Amino acid sequence: CPFYFKIGACRNGDRCNRAHIRPTSSPTLLLPHLYPNLPESLAISNDEDWDDDMYARAQEHVEYFYEEVFLELANYGEIEDLVVLDNVSDHMVGNVYVKFYKEEDAEKAHNGLTNRFYGGKLIHVEYTPVADFREARCRAFHETRCARGGLCNFMHIKH
Repeated sequence: CPFYFKIGACRNGDRCNRAHIRPTSSPTLLLPHLYPNLPESLAISNDEDWDDDMYARAQEHVEYFYEEVFLELANYGEIEDLVVLDNVSDHMVGNVYVKFYKEEDAEKAHNGLTNRFYGGKLIHVEYTPVADFREARCRAFHETRCARGGLCNFMHIKH
């Protein structure tokens, strides 16, 4: 499945008629639905009306989350990239990707995060085939504004 290979998630999930080849190791991990979106964040992602205060609350929340998660994940090894998605579709909402420089560090993180909790929810950890976030991101969202909004099937990366 080209979407699974490119973004590590597919809107059809297990019902997809194409193969989702799940890697048994990778320098990149997917933590599905880890980011707890605020109502403000979802409204902004859905192109609903928002004001500066609403945007500031959403931005402060994502920055706090990013720092907290980055510092925890850095305990397992050097991080090349940490990505929090701004998409709102079921298969992508709240997804967090972490790419380590070394595959062994991703394995340590995978083992260390299994059966742990964040925000009262069990953390799910999986290896993902995503190797290059530039290929996975939505170019329209990155450059200006995506016409598909938060339901786009390419990564809308939070800033």
